[in-house]
Amino acid sequence: MEIKTQANTRPRVSAAVIRNNKLETLMVQHKRKDGTEYWQFPGGGLEKGESPDQAVLRELKEETGLDGKIVRELFTIPYKHGLSTTYLIETDRNQTPVLGIDPEEIDQDHKKLADLGWMKISDHRGNPEIEALLEVL
Repeated sequence: MEIKTQANTRPRVSAAVIRNNKLETLMVQHKRKDGTEYWQFPGGGLEKGESPDQAVLRELKEETGLDGKIVRELFTIPYKHGLSTTYLIETDRNQTPVLGIDPEEIDQDHKKLADLGWMKISDHRGNPEIEALLEVL
């Protein structure tokens, strides 16, 4: 069954980086222009000519500074502009994540990336990415 949205033309990818015996995951806090905030896995839209595999590793690097290796595809869920596919990503434990930037926002006043951190998966129940993650773990 195909999921219809307003535009199935903006595929998105995200990186699930998990540690501490599957109790924590790396998440990025986003701040909307109205001041509301939400947490999600590092990720974003595919660029023209880019494969999902390339995009997820690029997005992880842009938003967290981490280099990673794809372990496997985990799940695909709908989001407001189409479908988002999440990959399990392995990173070097010696790397420390740092909040990056969204290159699409370099010349804009509002920056949506606000924070990042290792979050207890149990503290983010209700988040669509976390709920899908719990189904496949």
